[in-house]
Parts: sequence; structure tokens; C-alpha cells
Amino acid sequence: MNWLTKRFKSSVNAGAPLGSVQVFTGTFSDTGQNITPQVALTCTTVHSCVQAIATNIAKLPWSVMSHSAGGRVIAKDHPLHFLLSREPNPECSAMVWRELMLMSAALTGNGYSLIQREAGRPVGLHYLRPDLMQVQRLPSGEIAYNYSGATGQSTVYSSYDVFHLMGLSSDGILGYSPISLARQAVGLALASEAFGAAYYRNASRPSGALTTDKELSPEALQRIRESWEGRMKGVGSAGNVAVFEGGLKWQAISLSPEDSQWLQSREFQREEICSIFSVPPSVIGIGQKQSYSSAEQANQQFVSGCLSSWAARLESEAARKLLRRDETEFSTEISFDPMLKTSQIERYQTFSVARQFGWLSVNEIRAEIGRNGIGKQGDVYLQPVNMIPTSNALGGLNVSPPVVDEPDAMPDEPIRAKKPPVSKKRKA
Repeated sequence: MNWLTKRFKSSVNAGAPLGSVQVFTGTFSDTGQNITPQVALTCTTVHSCVQAIATNIAKLPWSVMSHSAGGRVIAKDHPLHFLLSREPNPECSAMVWRELMLMSAALTGNGYSLIQREAGRPVGLHYLRPDLMQVQRLPSGEIAYNYSGATGQSTVYSSYDVFHLMGLSSDGILGYSPISLARQAVGLALASEAFGAAYYRNASRPSGALTTDKELSPEALQRIRESWEGRMKGVGSAGNVAVFEGGLKWQAISLSPEDSQWLQSREFQREEICSIFSVPPSVIGIGQKQSYSSAEQANQQFVSGCLSSWAARLESEAARKLLRRDETEFSTEISFDPMLKTSQIERYQTFSVARQFGWLSVNEIRAEIGRNGIGKQGDVYLQPVNMIPTSNALGGLNVSPPVVDEPDAMPDEPIRAKKPPVSKKRKA
């Protein structure tokens, strides 16, 4: 019956409820473990990857941007800006709400929040647990969200009223659960940890057998077993001297962790789990120590290969359900500038180029480094005097052609050189 139950739960239909979390595939791995999101979090690599994704995006500024004739600026007066950047609901801050949404989406493929509205505008975002949510398409074609709630009473919400952060999906209704799809890799990692714990619990040495050529009674066997385990079993007993009696001999019957490459296997499983979440291993401390340049490159890879996709999903869902259709001049944006900051000297060099070529003012630069402005004179933009549009005449030189004086009109007859006068000698 246990075998049938495991096989049945591993072949459920797509979108069918399974246990307490709606997933596409089963949760039992071939190691015999039921890999649920809660169980997967006990794996240190899974916990580190989920925390890296949720915390790094949660701490980034998420603003409402206004696209008007004056340019692109932060619309701090927009009601949605307060929800995304400060307080989505009275129970938690914006960072905590984003961590909840991203952790749910990273583990189950879906994160849900109820959108509270007044006069058609969002005034609150309330987190909903994914293990209490069921998503289905109605016969009318609409998508409905059936939420059980803490009291067990079900409430059905329309798609318009639920902020749904969805991961990779095959139908656009429900996201794949990374933990469910990668249950074999997570199960193997947990089994490796359990093996290591059992190894150190059993005196930090391979299991073996006490053998003898003599025939022993059951009472003698039990007494020898209890005596041996009482003296030699456990981490605190490591290194004790073993004393054999009655011709007993110790015979090892298993390989050591070095021979079975247990440590290498654990390292490989950690890197494999990182690939599931698209997190570079160096981000969670796997691998050798890196230089500043290689760590900076890994950080950029983390942003471009992992975090940017989750940020795009958040921004896309906010544009669909938190902004009205007539607010075409507004959008939301998660800025990665705090994560991509380089060393101080490189930042100052960047500011110098920006100031020199006129796309940052003094006040804007001082605001970036946390300093007050210097007044209206700090809002002036500069431009090099030797830079002009290339569409001007003379290869881009913004000057008039040089004026060449025309020569005087030449006479019809060529001018002949006059011969020097011949002096006349006086006659005597």
C-alpha cells in the first residue's frame, strides 16, 4: 500500500490538488522521503538559495515611475508608491511582504496576495498562503482562486483581485514547483546529510561486525553488544581503546566516507541545487575564495541570470493588476543600482564622466552618495565645448567657411618687367 501510494502521488494530473500544496508532479523521491517545501527548507543549500533570492530583491527600491514630457521621474505622490516601497498592509513592511511572496514562488512556483481596493485603487496587499490556495479555470473561461483560509471557510476570488507571482508555467494558470520537479536532487542531498549525521553518531567510524569462531548464547551476544555500544558508540567515544574478549575480532563491512567520495557527492549536490534556482554557487559560499573582480562578476551574473527575471515578473503583475488601464504614463520599476555599485573610486570615476558629458548634475551626484544639494547652481548641466552635432558643415565644425579674398583683376596685357635705366656718360 505504501508503494502504491507513492506511485499514485508521483503521477497526478497537472493542476490537481496534492496534499496541501497544488503542484504539477509528485513529492516523493526515490530515497523514500516526502519532499515538501517545508522539508526542502531543512536542506541548507535550498534554504540559502531561497533566502538569497527573496532577501536580495526585497531590499531593492521598488518605485512608481512617471513618464511625462519632463522625463522619467519617481512618482512619490502616486498611492501605489507607498504600498510597494513602504507598507503594503498594516501587518508587515514592504520588505517582509516581498520576502513572503518570493519565498512562496521560489518553493512552490506561486505566490499570492489579496488586493484590497477602494474606489478602484489598490489600498492594501495581503499575503495568502500557497498551501491554502487552489487555482482553476471555470467553465466560463475565467480563472478563479479558491482560498480556504485559517478558519477553513473557503472564499473564491477573481483573477483581478489576486496578485499572483507565478514562476515557470506550462499553461499560464499555475507555476511549476521547483521543489517538486527537483525532488530527486533535494532528496539525495537530504539523504547525504542524514548519512553524515548517522556516521558521526556511530563513533565516527565505519560500521562493522564482531566475529568469533565460538558459539555464543543469546544472552552472551546481547551482553557483548551492549558492552561494545556503551563504550565505543557516539562522538564522545571516538578514539577509545577497544578490548576484545573470548576470541572476538573486529571486521569492517562498509567503506569510509573518503572511499565512497561522500564529501565530493555532497559538494556536487549543492551545486546541482544551485542550478535549480539559477543561483551562482559563489553567492551562497560554495567554492574557493574569489577575488574582488570575480566576485563582482558573479554578482552581476546573479542579477542578470536570476534576480532580473523575478523582478520582471513582479513588475509585470503590478502593471496588470495594480495600475489602471488609463494610467499609461505610469509604470513600476525595481532598481538594481544598490547591488551593482562598484568600488568607491570606480563610482567617483563614473560620476566624473557623467558630470563632464552632462547627463548628471552636481546635486544628482551628491544625492547618489547621500549628501545634500548645493542649491540651484547644482542643477546646472555641463557640456564640453568641443562637442557639436556631426550634421553641421565641414565635418561637424560649427563655423562658417573661411572667406578668401579674391585677387585684383589682371590687366589685358601682361606686365613686363621694366629694364633698369641706362646711365648716359657725358661727353668730354
